[in-house]
Amino acid sequence: MALETVSAGEWLERVKRGTATLPVGLGDYVGRFELTPAGMPLDDIAAGFHAGDLRIDGEFRPESLITAVDGDLVVEGLVSTQGGEDADGNATLIVFGDLRCKTLINDWASIIIVTGDLIVEDWVFAAREDSALLIGGDFKTPLFIGADIGVTVGGEIVADYAYGYANGVPAPGQTYGDSKAMDNRSWREIATRLGFGREVTAEEEFMPAVDLRVITTGSLLPV
Repeated sequence: MALETVSAGEWLERVKRGTATLPVGLGDYVGRFELTPAGMPLDDIAAGFHAGDLRIDGEFRPESLITAVDGDLVVEGLVSTQGGEDADGNATLIVFGDLRCKTLINDWASIIIVTGDLIVEDWVFAAREDSALLIGGDFKTPLFIGADIGVTVGGEIVADYAYGYANGVPAPGQTYGDSKAMDNRSWREIATRLGFGREVTAEEEFMPAVDLRVITTGSLLPV
């Protein structure tokens, strides 16, 4: 089912109404984000919106720079903030509900906000510069690569392999939430899980190799 195309102004109003229904701490934190690309006039931004639950059989790469689903989102394949062929990040995806998908990529300077649970079957890559990943509920995935980009999680974190860190949702008036433990393994264990051989022999080589693989193959895992 296609998303409704609305003006950026109307999209922001709908998102504001959805944010007002969230718990105080989560709503306050969502309200801190600049949800539209900095410096871009609202009239130049096409927005996508879907009222109610949405199920996608294949991949979900929103063509609009700002997209919101007012309900649960279930995607059989990849969810990515990199939409069209010329997309270069600066996108926003908000799900007012749970998000379940097979894999997830958050692109450069992009924002993914899931107010409920985020459950990803295979892996999550959310390490691109200036990006943000906020989950109001639980976060569950076998493999998470976040590096220096922290993920904010209101509920439980379950990750078999995790390279990155997480904080809780901050209380109103606080800048950061409490640090949350992730089931991190050593970079060597994760590199082995990703199938890297002799090309990754030191930790400083790990993230460049991961990023190159995602750019060239669209996957964290060997293809």
